[in-house]
Formats: sequence, structure tokens, C-alpha cells
Amino acid sequence: MPKAKDILKNAGVQLLDQEYVRWPLPELAAWLNEAVKAVILAKPSSSSMTAPLALSAGTHHVLPDTIDGVAPLQLLGVNRNLVDAGPSRIGGRVIRTAARALLDAQEPTWHSPTSHPFRKEVRQVVFDENLPLEFYSYPGNDGTGVVEVAMSYLPTPVSPLPDKDETTLDAWDVETGLPEPYSVPLLDYVLFRAFSKDDIAGDPNKALSHYQMFATAVGIKVQVESAANPNRRR
Repeated sequence: MPKAKDILKNAGVQLLDQEYVRWPLPELAAWLNEAVKAVILAKPSSSSMTAPLALSAGTHHVLPDTIDGVAPLQLLGVNRNLVDAGPSRIGGRVIRTAARALLDAQEPTWHSPTSHPFRKEVRQVVFDENLPLEFYSYPGNDGTGVVEVAMSYLPTPVSPLPDKDETTLDAWDVETGLPEPYSVPLLDYVLFRAFSKDDIAGDPNKALSHYQMFATAVGIKVQVESAANPNRRR
């Protein structure tokens, strides 16, 4: 995982400001945090994990504000029922994704516990793309079920080490929260924001160039991963 120190060091070289006078390190670090958010916005799975989720009673479920100490940004999938939600994560029945229109047509009363008794085990889930933190389960859950969800989340923001001076590079020897090779677009985004600064050293043309390289790098990675997806039908 790339370190903030390395990205900020490279930014100083590119900006011809290795003493960080015109662009102080805390300012560059703030833009680095902004860059992480921009990457995750374009590609949610760049910061993702799986976690157990205890279900509420009913068919409608919402991800809590925090899961395993992180704030979920988007639900990426519901994989399986869990028999044991502990570190061993013993799995149960797999969960399939259903088309809501098809389920509604075949079982119009699937939300009703009278027509379809709620159970512990989930068989199918339904997603609404407009509600990234919510999903429906079929059959409705009796409130005792636990499933494994895949989700994107926002990493801990980059901040200086508490025992170091934030105006020195050593204070930023912390991880960015994204894996390699995201150090390249992260650097381009920081440079885009730096050259966009309303300052005598600002350069709109360079700012636009670095933003285009950032957007291209992230976009190409999305396309490559889509093409190389093991689940892609060939």
C-alpha cells in the first residue's frame, strides 16, 4: 500500500517545491485525502472488504453507520449466509441475486410474513441501484440471520504522526488507504489541485493535464478489471 510520504515527496519534486514553501505539506495531504475519495467515487471496489451483517426482521435491510470499525459507502454484494460470524466465518447457503421485476411477478406478496413466513436463512437478495446502502431479502428474515456482505468503505484519512512535525515528510509516513498501483492517479490528482491553486505558481494548463491523466488512469483500470473479471462470460 503506497505511503503518503512517497506521494507527497514526488509532488514536491514535480512542483519544484521540495522545501514545501509554496505548497505546504498539510495542504498537499488534504488534497491527497480528496484524491482517495475521488478514486473511490469512480471505482468503489478500490477500497472494499467483506464483513458479517446481522439482519433485522423483515425483507428490508440497511447497512449500519459502521461495520467492523469502518463506514460503508456502497453495498457491492451479499455473498452467503453465515453459520458462525466469528473469525472463522463458517458459511451456510449461498445467496443469489434476483431481479426485482421477476420476483414481484412470480411472488407478489413476498414481503408479507403471512404469505411467506420469515426465516433465518436468506435465499435471494434484491438490490436497488438508487439505494446503495440498502437491499431486500427473500424470504424475509426472522431477525436471527447473519449474512456476509461485500462493501466499499472510506479509509481512515491521511493525518500526520502525532509525534512528528507536520511540516516534515517524516510526519506523513502513513498509508494512503488504497493499494498499488493507485499511487499514480493519486499523485496526478494532488498535482491537479496544486496547479489549480489561485497563486502566481498556478498553471491551469498543467492542472488540466494532470486531471486528464488521473481520470484516464482510473478509467483504464476500471475497463481492464472489467475485461479481466473471472466472472466475465467469454
